[in-house]
Amino acid sequence: MSGRKPSKNQVVVEETLRCPECDSEHIVRDYARGEIVCDTCGLVINENQIDEGPEWTAYSPEESDKLSRTGAPRSYSTGSMGLTTVIPSANRDARGNVIPMREREKFYRIRKLQRHSSHSRPGERSLPETLRSVDRVNALLGLPRPVREEAGFICKRALERGLLRGRSIEALVAAATYAACRIRGVPRTLDEIQQTTGVRKKVIGKTYSALLRELGLRVRPSQPADYVSRFCSELGLGQSVQVEAMRIIKEIEAADPSASLSPIGTAASAIYLASLSQGERRPQKAIAKVAGVSEVTLRNRFRFMDEKYMEKLVLPRGRVPKAQGPVGH
Repeated sequence: MSGRKPSKNQVVVEETLRCPECDSEHIVRDYARGEIVCDTCGLVINENQIDEGPEWTAYSPEESDKLSRTGAPRSYSTGSMGLTTVIPSANRDARGNVIPMREREKFYRIRKLQRHSSHSRPGERSLPETLRSVDRVNALLGLPRPVREEAGFICKRALERGLLRGRSIEALVAAATYAACRIRGVPRTLDEIQQTTGVRKKVIGKTYSALLRELGLRVRPSQPADYVSRFCSELGLGQSVQVEAMRIIKEIEAADPSASLSPIGTAASAIYLASLSQGERRPQKAIAKVAGVSEVTLRNRFRFMDEKYMEKLVLPRGRVPKAQGPVGH
């Protein structure tokens, strides 16, 4: 038997196991790879093991006591963070037998009491409907789970602060989703949020400002580089166009870091210039539609860039568009 000590990612298996190759009893479980390995001959006895440890990491006993729990992980996009027992409205038990009417009436009263008791704190009465709306909007926008969790957390804090008073749930969800996208680095334009939720951009903007003011959210300003990858993907442009657009944006930012330019318009203009230089030309109309800006905005950005930055933006093939006319139609 080997005298090696298991590493920090390996734990000696407590149950009695023997290696089928060398008949050794020194078996360890490697949590990093999810394998049960013989420490003598190195044979992988079993793989794809489930990690039974917690999904969180604690750096102190106090933090460990605070995070320790049983059941599913905490989720801000569910009521009571997903840690309460839900009594379903089913007519059959776990074995498939029909529940008698007397028992069903008792479960109905318990379920009703649980539903009312979960609304004891301010804002919790509207929370289930708000979270359902958050799930629907995030699914339509194709946003990842961290964004949905962030939006649910923002909505929950807003309801506790009483920010729903005088506003609709749709407006709150739209503003919270917009803020969550900005916080998580997955920005979406106001036009996309308006098209998905049906709430006007002006209403979304006012609600978003109220969330920033009342909740103290720290949202970094959106950058043109945040939109390049998604716009290029929707336009069917290659990786070379995306790299060239990022280079143009860096040149613009280096020329005048204090310039207050719209990130969406700047990204659209950089993509158009990059598509010209890389031979994958797209019409201004198509780029403006994907970016959610007008063709006039696109041409005005060309004119602004022509006046200040075109001397430094040397395209690889020497092609500089004319900003004065409707180029690209």
